[in-house]
Amino acid sequence: MLKINNLHKTYNKTTVALDGISFEVNAGDVCGYIGINGAGKSTTIKILCGMLEFDEGTVEINGFKLPENNLKVKDIIGYVPESSDMFNSLKVIEYFEFLKNLRSLDDNVFIKRVDYFADLFGFTQHLNDSIGKLSKGNKQKILIVSSLLHNPEILMFDEPLNGLDAFSIMIFQDMVTKLAEKGKIVFYSSHLLDLMEKVSSRIIIIDKGKTILDKKKTELQDSTEYKSLENYFRNITSTDMKKEFVYDEVFT
Repeated sequence: MLKINNLHKTYNKTTVALDGISFEVNAGDVCGYIGINGAGKSTTIKILCGMLEFDEGTVEINGFKLPENNLKVKDIIGYVPESSDMFNSLKVIEYFEFLKNLRSLDDNVFIKRVDYFADLFGFTQHLNDSIGKLSKGNKQKILIVSSLLHNPEILMFDEPLNGLDAFSIMIFQDMVTKLAEKGKIVFYSSHLLDLMEKVSSRIIIIDKGKTILDKKKTELQDSTEYKSLENYFRNITSTDMKKEFVYDEVFT
């Protein structure tokens, strides 16, 4: 279980990133974590991964409290960051071997998983290529696989589909569903609301560092005002973001 209570985070003593958010996510949940740029999504995920300190509140990951149990939390989490910062001079297989040693994976288990995921995502031919020479999409595949090699209990995805082709996106969606069926927690932040709606069992929307929606997807879809996640998101977020392009105002 992910359990956050009254979480606060401020940058430079003036910029409020999180303003008292609270929620719980249970085993088997795919939680879509949604908000505009600057809403606090990446800050939340970095805190949950033990990468970022917070100012106030409590954070508990599968019974481990942060920041006291930082290393134990990192052992059970797989994380895909928003940007693909990796060791560009390393070959793909060398990067995976580095993770194998970091995670103390058995050699046979490691080889089996690398071969499987390389075939699944179609980058077997790139295993001996330098990461820096890969396309954006292939780098993203490497990031996704690196989060899965140690078979973590919890997966944190921050815009995981950046640069992926349509077929890889479909594979990813199917994979997320099956991981949840195995009891994994998937905490998933993305701006692609139509895809989030397909895979998520739970939706949390934050705005200006506050939780403004926290519901099961089925409960949300049963409400009379619900048409789509995109439409719902548009209606409940800040009024100052509800802008619409009007051609005549700029080009005539």
